[in-house]
Amino acid sequence: MGKSAVCGLRFLLVLGILTQGSNVHFVSAQSFPALVCIGASQSDVGVNNNVQGSVARANFLPYGRDFINGNRRGPTGRFSNGKILPDLLAENFGLPFPLPYNNPTATGAAIVQGINTASAGSGWLNGTSSALGVIPGTQQVQWVKKWQQNLVAQVGASRASTIVQESPYLINISDNDILAYFQSTELQQQYTEEQYRKLIIDTAVSNIKDLYSGGARKFAVTSVSARGCSPGQITRYQPTKRDQCVGKIQTFVQKYNTEYKGATQSLQSTLPGSKFFFADTFSITVDLFLNPSKYGFRENTSRACCGTGTFETGPLCNSLSIGTCLNATNYLFFDSEHYSQNAWRIIVGTFIEDLKSSLLTQSP
Repeated sequence: MGKSAVCGLRFLLVLGILTQGSNVHFVSAQSFPALVCIGASQSDVGVNNNVQGSVARANFLPYGRDFINGNRRGPTGRFSNGKILPDLLAENFGLPFPLPYNNPTATGAAIVQGINTASAGSGWLNGTSSALGVIPGTQQVQWVKKWQQNLVAQVGASRASTIVQESPYLINISDNDILAYFQSTELQQQYTEEQYRKLIIDTAVSNIKDLYSGGARKFAVTSVSARGCSPGQITRYQPTKRDQCVGKIQTFVQKYNTEYKGATQSLQSTLPGSKFFFADTFSITVDLFLNPSKYGFRENTSRACCGTGTFETGPLCNSLSIGTCLNATNYLFFDSEHYSQNAWRIIVGTFIEDLKSSLLTQSP
């Protein structure tokens, strides 16, 4: 063995010792050409910052207080103390964090490796989004199709076609549609629970088909997480039973997820060349709520970090909120509806390898 090889081996051995058990993060080699995100607050990275009149924003402290991305630090519009779902996917894919579609910097070469249209407070149904003046899923799909067209100007038709077809489309939306149903007597009178679930899923399927018609082939669809376990929903429906998830929401969500997954499986069998991965975020978020110590959370999961931890979210979670925790790592929720960065790392860790192996394989 030559001298240079010996030195190289020694360096690797020392590096392994120094980093063993540490929090050093190595970015994965690029596995997809781009990442496209459609969603609501769990995936909004700043779209609502530029939506005039919207109050569903998180571009102020304490949001983002632990967020670090290169030279960018602090609040960005993410509903968490740090990184959220699309950020962690991008890291695992070896890609930059996709910019908000309506951000002035989301032009030229900056959009080639992806775009994010997620808008906090939105849903697949236009009525869900109209109350907060945010961007519904149907409009987000049209934004994505415009992004696809803009790629041609940047990289040419052939390369653009490859990027569009080989990139995963994260679809993380519909929880607000479900919560809106339980908050509206009018919706409950108009639709049975079964009819309403079908309405959401039919709308989702229609929009996914629209993406497919534009060239999209790889879809990473998330289930709705355990929304009945959030501190905000517990406060709304059962404030004296904080150690339990809200049963009626949980039951609805479980049925919805089963039907939604079935719809994606049907789409894969009927849309030639398509690949669908359905990420079960529901099961892990239920377990995180019920068994926090198993995952290293030291605080009561029915209370969030921000303020009292029982109702504060959006503008009610701010720098003046009394009682905000010092260390969000110990909390499942950062505000009363949204997970902490630590929680998101655990959630994504349960499915990321399966997602990559599924979507990176050749389409049937």
